[in-house]
Amino acid sequence: MASPQPAPRANPMAQNMAARSLILRGGQIGDMYFPPAIDVWQPQNPVLPSSPAPGSVLTFYVRNVGLVKRLVCRFKATVTAGATSQQNLTAWGLANFISNVTFFDLGNNQRINTTGWHLTAIASAKRRRVFAAAYTSDTPLGYGNINNRIMYAPSSIAATVASEIDFQLEIPFVKNDVDLRGAVYADVTQATMQVQITLNPNMFVTSTADATLAMYQSAGTDLATLSNLQVQLYQNYLDQLPRIRGVPILPELDVGTAYLLNNSASGLPVANQDNGAAFINARTYESVTFAYDNNGTLNINGTDLNYVQLQSANFTNIYNLDGKMLGLMCRNVIMDDFPMGMYYLDFRHRPIDTNQYGNMQLVINPSSVGGSGAVILYGWEAYGVIGLVNQGGSIPMGGG
Repeated sequence: MASPQPAPRANPMAQNMAARSLILRGGQIGDMYFPPAIDVWQPQNPVLPSSPAPGSVLTFYVRNVGLVKRLVCRFKATVTAGATSQQNLTAWGLANFISNVTFFDLGNNQRINTTGWHLTAIASAKRRRVFAAAYTSDTPLGYGNINNRIMYAPSSIAATVASEIDFQLEIPFVKNDVDLRGAVYADVTQATMQVQITLNPNMFVTSTADATLAMYQSAGTDLATLSNLQVQLYQNYLDQLPRIRGVPILPELDVGTAYLLNNSASGLPVANQDNGAAFINARTYESVTFAYDNNGTLNINGTDLNYVQLQSANFTNIYNLDGKMLGLMCRNVIMDDFPMGMYYLDFRHRPIDTNQYGNMQLVINPSSVGGSGAVILYGWEAYGVIGLVNQGGSIPMGGG
């Protein structure tokens, strides 16, 4: 008599996709119907330190509820120009209101350690338009750019004049609303999640300083001041998850994956030579955003770059691009130019899996290096399996 055949093992990927579909769209299991989860946006009303100023670190704790997808932090403040000098918005503007965002999950894994300019670039690329922007100036129906306090900072503030600024910052735990990799199941009682947001200590600089990472630059030597800061934190999560016998149905591969956003900075680049930045092991890269700060000068169309290459371990150049081709690819992503000196390479259609590709690096060959302050700033967007992330190498953190 033949021995019984073992039951076929369930496919983890199929189970994960089935659970994800049940959460997002609802569905039937046997004779039970499960409605989709509820998409909740909930304010946090955070408590701020007394008189926060540039350089202050704001610490927020994520509420332990639901399957958390993202946070949106809304800032409102007053900028007052100095007594004698006009203040002018820099090339990267409001994105430099924040110099760093760090997120630690329930297991104390650091998933995010990056800058305001990188988070803004990622938020724009995902939506294929500039984040929180309105494009229509006038229509006969009354639609258009009529609420200028969603994102607002005047291009200049005259001496002694005070102006409101408004900034919205997305802190994502997932790539989008249909891909739940990186979502954090927060219905626990014995652990906390923490977000730290640093108000840029160098948001105001003098006329002779490198203004790349500043928000306003003085026409002289006296700087603007920040006051009346208000912050509202919104938590976006999925609630009322499907349950069987009281146990939530979760996409285990999704919640076992970390969505990683990190930044790094190069040493002093060398002109007319290849300057490489390595992709780290145990990651699957969705994009890299980079900027060339040529000693305080930000050029358009990569006029100070000979080429940019995406190079594999066997020195195959998957990308070999000059400045204008980089600009074209950026426009194809968001239908606009990224800020001066900033570029975005999109791998979403075929992510770079360093376990599959082996050693990969981004090679930047500048045609000029203007001085000792020149630096290449990187913003990395990747996925990593929790557990493997800590075993792989780490990207050295820059001050960008």
